[in-house]
Amino acid sequence: MSDSEDYEYEYDESDQEAMDAGSGGGTDEDASFVYTDDEDNANNDEGEVALENAYYNAKGERDSGEMDEARETFESVVRMEVEQNKKEAGEEEDAMDVEVTTADKTLLTPLKFHGTWSYKAIKQLVKLHLRSLNCDSAVKDYERLLRVASSADAKISPNAVEKGVNNMLDRVASLINNSSTDSSSDTASQQEALAQSIYDLTLKAFHPTSGIAPNERLWFKTNLKYGQLLYEMNETAKLQLVIRDLLVSSGQPTDILEGTTNTTSSLLSSESTTSTGGTHVMEIAALQIQLYSRLKDTKKLRAAYHRAMSVRGGIPHPRTLALIQELGGKMHMSQ
Repeated sequence: MSDSEDYEYEYDESDQEAMDAGSGGGTDEDASFVYTDDEDNANNDEGEVALENAYYNAKGERDSGEMDEARETFESVVRMEVEQNKKEAGEEEDAMDVEVTTADKTLLTPLKFHGTWSYKAIKQLVKLHLRSLNCDSAVKDYERLLRVASSADAKISPNAVEKGVNNMLDRVASLINNSSTDSSSDTASQQEALAQSIYDLTLKAFHPTSGIAPNERLWFKTNLKYGQLLYEMNETAKLQLVIRDLLVSSGQPTDILEGTTNTTSSLLSSESTTSTGGTHVMEIAALQIQLYSRLKDTKKLRAAYHRAMSVRGGIPHPRTLALIQELGGKMHMSQ
């Protein structure tokens, strides 16, 4: 998809979100009791209009190729919304002091006073940084995006968060997959470091027990995407760690050769009673099959293949099933 097409769909999505946000209404009876709030409502409406205008002005600057101006305007959207929300809450401190990174670099905390327009603007900033391969700024603003998404002030729906995160992860993966063969080693290493930083931040934010926005489903899917990216980057050691995390989270033995025991067979049988459990087994096995095929570890490859094919009730993606069958066929041919 070209950039222009991507922006077109994104524009429609933003318009729909704006219409959804303003679709609520009240009865005439309700309206008769809000005379004292007319001035406040007018101010809120003016602030909302100003944010919307600034956001679409920034998108216009971006589409015109004025990237520096677009970045500044998107930042102004965030600043304006934080100032408005702090004023409404009775806060008088500097508007941007809430964006100071915590002393503990390993800890992510939600950002207060940021709303829907801040989330949209920061998301656009991350995309601009990715286009220009400004890796440090992309990681910094992506962390800010996750902190806004996890904040109760922003009121971002879980579906919108998941869609936005998956879109970002796909963009980052495309940087690795579409990088030209004549790229310098420094550029390639920067892109790989960027990808790993983005995935690490995502996994940290949505970790089921320690994340600022626990989401087991999104954490699992992100780990699968990360594992596939590590496979394509030939990061075997890191891929094995990701597979181990996935196995532990789904209650499977971390040693694939234990797959022949009665205990594991019972586990697979019980997990296969639900489509989700069986699907997880097959998705993890697909990563294992790719790994052991590359390592030419026939014993573990065979065990992973048989584990995947013993699942009943799983509904994996067609690509996952095709990959399992293809590599399983090659395994049988080699024998």
